[in-house]
Amino acid sequence: MAPPTKVDDLDAFFPLPSAAVPSPPFPARLLGVNPASGAALVRTLKDNHVKWHAFFNDRGFHNHASHHLVAIYGLGASGPLIEAAYETHVAYMLPALESPERLDEKSFWAHLGEQSFYSAYLEYFRAQLREKDVTDVIEEYIFSVRANVGEGTPRMFSRFFAALIHPMIHMGCGLEFGFLGLVAEGLAQTAVHTSQGNNLYPDTLFEQLKDDTTEAVARLTALLPSLSLSKAELTNGETSTGKTSVHAFTILARILADDKYSPATLGLPVTVGNNFERVNDTVGSALADLAAEWTAGLDGEGATPTAIAEKIEEVAWMNALLYGVGGWGGRERSPSKTFNADFFYMHLVTSSLFLPSFVAYLSPRSSVLLLRGYFAISIAWFVSQGRCALPIREFYEKTTAMPAPPQTAGAQAAPTKGTLIPDVVAPNPWLPIVQTTIAHPGEHVCKVQRALAHNATAYATRGAGSFAGTGLEGAELLDATLFVRAAGLTADRMGWMKEGQAEGGWDRAGFNF
Repeated sequence: MAPPTKVDDLDAFFPLPSAAVPSPPFPARLLGVNPASGAALVRTLKDNHVKWHAFFNDRGFHNHASHHLVAIYGLGASGPLIEAAYETHVAYMLPALESPERLDEKSFWAHLGEQSFYSAYLEYFRAQLREKDVTDVIEEYIFSVRANVGEGTPRMFSRFFAALIHPMIHMGCGLEFGFLGLVAEGLAQTAVHTSQGNNLYPDTLFEQLKDDTTEAVARLTALLPSLSLSKAELTNGETSTGKTSVHAFTILARILADDKYSPATLGLPVTVGNNFERVNDTVGSALADLAAEWTAGLDGEGATPTAIAEKIEEVAWMNALLYGVGGWGGRERSPSKTFNADFFYMHLVTSSLFLPSFVAYLSPRSSVLLLRGYFAISIAWFVSQGRCALPIREFYEKTTAMPAPPQTAGAQAAPTKGTLIPDVVAPNPWLPIVQTTIAHPGEHVCKVQRALAHNATAYATRGAGSFAGTGLEGAELLDATLFVRAAGLTADRMGWMKEGQAEGGWDRAGFNF
């Protein structure tokens, strides 16, 4: 075991967590956040940064401690609760491992995909972030031509979305909460992941986008007053084109209607390899074409802040729809028989939360590339898990927009006379969901519930009829209660542990296999 890494300027990489970056809609910090909880978060993140490896076994399973800690902090967890959550991870961590050698700008490209070089890549990116603006580092090492189709074809973009989008999620935690240390960890994780789903991101994509956006638009968030991690001045510029994109729901409808994406045609589930790579190999190029249609309106000067925000909203709704409605429709495949809480679709919901934080720091060109790649990986996982049915009408008829915790005998006093709507156990259903979520030991539970809660707030005014005409059956019924309905089903499946239920689990059986 190597001794903990000594980083002299660790405070610069883990300051007190920043306030949420302003509009487009960024996740809010809930009541409960205070200086003590912020200090506990910083203390545990620093400890994790210097003591533990990015993976906790030789199969590449991820250290999720930081994801868990920032999620419950954002949901209002106290300092002691954050400390307790961290201890659940310490029990199974692998110590930080010393890499075979240090890296420089030349040797950087020689060890991509090698987990033993994680510490070296982490040190390398700390140095980069000391010297350069965070935007410049992310642009250079994730989105540039050199980082993807340059000498040796590094494919950093596909590594960024690898392993169920974990490097993107990790880096997103850093951008949202203002931790350069987490950004460095996310970049290092990107470097040591294998490139996956390469057909979803054709080599021509990087050259095509190289000059599509005018230099005058240096940031999508030109009107934002501040970015907590940025060293650069913001510039203004918003342009528009007459091009139009295809709605995300329209593309879902196409995939559902096209037999080439069916599990039977694709031979899913596979007996050798994995479903995702089978999908990449057989229909990855077709899915990449669909992603290009989805972002068509963002070509050239169409990448305005408004257009980008609209696409972020579309994919947030799409992924919540797959997870919530798809999971309810496929409930018979779950041992619970009430909700198929698909482990893979869940990651689509949690990762969508960080899109606003990325585009706040990226150029328009890279923001379009991010959205195109993210949409491609999302629909690829949709197909890989068996292309779940989406019975929207039945979902709205048989699920509740007012979920409530289970009532343990004697646990709750009767409401006093005069209490408003006394028969409603949870007048605001989100409050008991948040309370049980932050105390739940499952690191993914807080992430998905926080993403759903954010969407419920950001898109609260979307009523039935908002998605009429998209071609997806039942879409005209969708309203913002989609998110609380999915959150209630999640709480039921994962267990209301604070209220006395046993811990549940995620489902991995897929759909229609």
